[in-house]
Amino acid sequence: MRYPILISPIISCFVLIFAYVGLSQLSGQTDNGNPGIFAVKYHNAIEDPLHLQKSQVYDIYGEFAMRGTALHAPSLRKMFNTAIRQLTGLSDESKAWRQYIGDNERVALVFCSVGERELGTNSQFCGSLLQTLYRCDYHPENFLIVGLKELPDEAKGTMPYLYGWQDNPVDFYSDSDDLALWLNQVDAIIDIPTIMDDNIFGMRGCLTNLSWPLIKSPARLYVSGGDPFICDIYRLPQIRGKVRLHIANSLRILCYGGPEVLPAYIKQTGSILVSTDPVALDRVALELIRRERRLMPLPRGADLQIDAGYLETAEAMGLGYRDLNFIDYQRMAHDKK
Repeated sequence: MRYPILISPIISCFVLIFAYVGLSQLSGQTDNGNPGIFAVKYHNAIEDPLHLQKSQVYDIYGEFAMRGTALHAPSLRKMFNTAIRQLTGLSDESKAWRQYIGDNERVALVFCSVGERELGTNSQFCGSLLQTLYRCDYHPENFLIVGLKELPDEAKGTMPYLYGWQDNPVDFYSDSDDLALWLNQVDAIIDIPTIMDDNIFGMRGCLTNLSWPLIKSPARLYVSGGDPFICDIYRLPQIRGKVRLHIANSLRILCYGGPEVLPAYIKQTGSILVSTDPVALDRVALELIRRERRLMPLPRGADLQIDAGYLETAEAMGLGYRDLNFIDYQRMAHDKK
């Protein structure tokens, strides 16, 4: 009769040790600083049913990052590396980037083409990001640039972009369509949306950037503000299964009137938003746009609030957190080095 009493503490001890090790592994770093066993695999905080962690969203800014539409590349590189170090907890940016991109992986850097010319930052943003990755010993042939009409000089030698659509339509739950051909070219995706108000979707951000541009006939997305089509397309394994990271270009955001870009409604923030959770990042971006709308003169009768109904659906589908209680938002200046 004594055995249960003796065994119980032993079992409890093993459970606590397993839980500690498990959590440190899932976090992407063990206590000796080595990457955890799941560090390279993309995870959403929504997959954490016990709510032991929150979705991290980092808002990294540089005081001298922008002058008008001209970017200061050294500042932007520091912003990228600060974000990746914060996300991984690793001080070495080369090791930190490898938590998301393997040495031999083919990676699509997916930009938003809407408002590209008017906002005027995507090409320089792409060039600075490629410089950052090259300095971590990646090579041009690792990368495919998607969504840019004007490529920076740093894109020379990157993978050639295959235009067109795949032959067999894919069922995405609420409908079906042909997916972009370039998806077959890559192993991984870094999502680089532009943050902007939109009269159709409410807001363009992470989820919209990897939905409507990736199907052949996106007109159906305009019904009901893209809900649930945006979420259904994003959660396809051909898309979500390849997404590693979201780096939003929020250097200049459009706060009203999108997708038409009028200079009066552009706010220059000089920052980037970075997260592995697209829903959390989009929710933070939504709040930032709402804040700026309250501070700028809008046309008579304009609604100070905007909403993106598909975010609620995205959370329900388990794509990430929309609830601010489960989002850890941190705004900080980039590191000095």
